Amino acid sequence: IADLNPDLTIDCVTILSLMPSLYTARVHIAGQDHLLIENGTSIRRPSAESIKRVFSTCQVLEYRLVHASAYDEMIGQGTKVENTLEIPA
Repeated sequence: IADLNPDLTIDCVTILSLMPSLYTARVHIAGQDHLLIENGTSIRRPSAESIKRVFSTCQVLEYRLVHASAYDEMIGQGTKVENTLEIPA
């Protein structure tokens, strides 16, 4: 987070939904993906909007929200099937 500044252009911020009310983010800058680190660990916030506020001083070209459903686990499926949803945020 310390490296975020007004001169930084971020191609895409991907907001990852870890569970209800817990989000983290990774950023795509100049062709490379980076995790966003705060105090030595990946950033965590209670909402997607609070993640977006972290980038208020930067130019962000696109936001994406990624959510992986736990439905398979809830109904007792033996084999986990990829069921990730990615949408503009």
